[in-house]
Amino acid sequence: DDHVVPYEVGPLDVRGRIVQLGPTLDAILSRHNYPEPVARLLAEVAVLTVLLGTALKFEGKFIVQTRSDGPVDMLVADFASPRALRAYARFDQARLDAAVAAGKARPEELLGHGVLALTIDQGPHTQRYQGVVQLDGASLEEVARVYFRQSEQIPTDVRLAVAKQVMPGPDGRRERWRAGGLLAQFLPEAPERL
Repeated sequence: DDHVVPYEVGPLDVRGRIVQLGPTLDAILSRHNYPEPVARLLAEVAVLTVLLGTALKFEGKFIVQTRSDGPVDMLVADFASPRALRAYARFDQARLDAAVAAGKARPEELLGHGVLALTIDQGPHTQRYQGVVQLDGASLEEVARVYFRQSEQIPTDVRLAVAKQVMPGPDGRRERWRAGGLLAQFLPEAPERL
């Protein structure tokens, strides 16, 4: 749990990272006691932040934030190298309850329309870099893919997964949050291969 594994498959020109979060994510989500749909969204943002933030080659922060018009109008996760993660969600309980009751609890429905901002902060003596992409009714996975297609121009696939694990405990069962993610970048072919 709470591991990041970088990988590279040279013959296929693929590189990336795999993230598995357990106790760190569980501590963040349990501390705030978010409703399950909100916790799942925040867990996805946390995994995405760790996937991208652990690729930093310097001491600094990587921040992923959504701002939108949906029932969950803000999600923010802040990764400070080498291993610190914080996350927070803001939501309207009445709108969230109405969306869930109406069967509109898919992530893109809870977020609505807005933006996803990815910020790199290298410290006090540097300027921040920020990339912004539209949340256009797509999943966070798809929005991340669009970001890489537009900003980095590297074919990239992102997969995010979140679940509750039920464990036996001294007072009955205990639920723990777990999440994982995969980032795969498909590198352009070298000129000598063309």
